[in-house]
Amino acid sequence: MGSPCIQSRRLLAGVLTLAGTMLAAGPAAAEYVFASPSVSNQNRVYWLDRYTGTVGACQYQAGGGAAGSMACFPPGEGARAMPSGDYDLKGSNWETEWGVFRLNRTTGEISLCFVKEAEVVCTPQAIAR
Repeated sequence: MGSPCIQSRRLLAGVLTLAGTMLAAGPAAAEYVFASPSVSNQNRVYWLDRYTGTVGACQYQAGGGAAGSMACFPPGEGARAMPSGDYDLKGSNWETEWGVFRLNRTTGEISLCFVKEAEVVCTPQAIAR
């Protein structure tokens, strides 16, 4: 086993090694999911942070340069960070749907997210049980 002094040094070395490894790895990177609404006359794509449930959107706009530009809509009411979880986005099969569904794969909760004015908003999370 060794003396208490040697055990303390081994423990300290282990803790320092673990701390160094965690610092070198840096903060956890976000992982994103993308989905488009099913409406055929729209060029919008929604993005979602899989871990926080935050939703935003961007769309192409003609003009604003030779290739056009991207207009993005930040998260607004209901679309900002939620409790940590495992979130996903799904488009609807309804051909006139302008939004996408945010799914909490951990709890089963669902909300509809869409662009309203200049930001993305989502309905409150709901679940049928």
